[in-house]
Amino acid sequence: MLRRCLRLRWRPLAAGSATALVRQVALLSLPLCAQRAIDDGITRGDLGVTAWWAVAVVAVSAVQWAGLAGWQWWANTADAQAGAYLRTRLAERLAGLGDGDVPGGRGDLALRATRDVDLVRIWVHGLPTWVVIATTFAFVLPALAALAPLLLWVTLACLPPLVLVNVWFPRRFEPALDALSVAHAARADAVADLLAAASSVRGLGGGQVLVRRHHAASAAVAAATMRAARVSAAWSAAGPLIPRLAIVAGVGFGGTAVLNGDLTVGGLVAFTSWMVTVTIAVRVAVDRFADRGQARVAARRIAEILAARPALPDPPDPVPLPERGTLEFDGVLALPDGRPGGRVSVEVRPGEIVAVTGPTGSGKSVLLRLLARRTTACSGAVRYGGVELTAAGAEECARRLVLVPQRPVLVSGTIGDNLRLGRDLADAELTRACHAAAVDLPLDAEAGERGGALSGGQVQRLALARALLARPSVLLLDDVTSALDPLIERRLLAGLRAWSPGMTIVFATHREAVAAAADRVLDLTGSREEVRHG
Repeated sequence: MLRRCLRLRWRPLAAGSATALVRQVALLSLPLCAQRAIDDGITRGDLGVTAWWAVAVVAVSAVQWAGLAGWQWWANTADAQAGAYLRTRLAERLAGLGDGDVPGGRGDLALRATRDVDLVRIWVHGLPTWVVIATTFAFVLPALAALAPLLLWVTLACLPPLVLVNVWFPRRFEPALDALSVAHAARADAVADLLAAASSVRGLGGGQVLVRRHHAASAAVAAATMRAARVSAAWSAAGPLIPRLAIVAGVGFGGTAVLNGDLTVGGLVAFTSWMVTVTIAVRVAVDRFADRGQARVAARRIAEILAARPALPDPPDPVPLPERGTLEFDGVLALPDGRPGGRVSVEVRPGEIVAVTGPTGSGKSVLLRLLARRTTACSGAVRYGGVELTAAGAEECARRLVLVPQRPVLVSGTIGDNLRLGRDLADAELTRACHAAAVDLPLDAEAGERGGALSGGQVQRLALARALLARPSVLLLDDVTSALDPLIERRLLAGLRAWSPGMTIVFATHREAVAAAADRVLDLTGSREEVRHG
């Protein structure tokens, strides 16, 4: 995953690395300018030489500023492109997955699309920094060798401990980050449940249960955060400490060399400046190592979603479904608890309305999901127009056979937004679909988050109107009149009849009015034989 991000973002990363190189060379040249100004100008009392090197400092500083601006511009471009790429991949993958195909809960999924993607973006943004770090050592070490070999040996002595620190701590940091991601995922799911269900279970005492669950998950996040923070704090302190100790040793040896005449004052100033830069480079390297550890953990979580595959994958060569055809199923249903049910035989011709009845748990919803190619049966096959649904693509099936679940989901926005869903539909067509679904709401009314501003019956009818606008060949309705009063239910049934006479409707229901309005009734109790109306 991380390597792919690099391959796709190599141009802005290369540009960012090049400008970062220019910036760092300019920054490291400043101590040289200061050294010459001190040794050739100030020490000798030559105002002209001092002024000349002062101008050189201004010019080098301008180059440094330009390099820094380019570095940050291209680094921001690379990380923005990486974030957009990952979120697009996640959205495309999730759009092709069904219920139960995605690992984790809704809160955890949101965390992967936000926090985890951002952690990868931070890592991408920091990649040009490695050029800065490498340039620092490549410039400073030869410069110190030319300045005073003793100072070079002092600097080289700090490298083995630096390597040891940056090998030892990452091995403890990544497991701590893994535990922290798991804790964050659990808390995100707890927050999602608290927001979605707290009001509905408050009177039962369940609200406090959800609050306590959230508090426990938050405590786990805090504990995991502290474990990771302890490792990070020790790592961040130990890394820069080593070159700081080298500065102390260098100033001691260098000061002695100045007193003995073996080193100039300007050389000692240059050494101190370079070692401060090395200290900063080491601290930044520790941060980049930490970013890489977080990015690796985040990338594994993102890759887990991208690797998920639908339980019913598309065939290699999908067969198109006809616009009109007979919907058939003959086989054994898998009941909601996983047990095999009885044998069911159903054949629905174009334009027919078939009501599916039976007690709770008899498999009505399972049958509809089966007919929509959302799940599999224990045995048997579903055909539409003579084509088995497993031979057709999921997108084709979703376009021809539209399922409206008992608890549909709306998006934030107006009634019109929920009906259109990006489609180019005129207001008159939306109004007509609302009339057919017995929806009496203005198109500019707000639906609220996930339909929270509407009643359960309004949400069901709005989802039905949205499905009608898709002009499906088959409409599969899962008890969508369960929250309606008899008068509105009669209006809705009449509207369905009038909307599209050639549209096939399979209606899972426990309402007598729906069964009475249907052409046939399929009872899933007893023998599960069809009962025909005369």
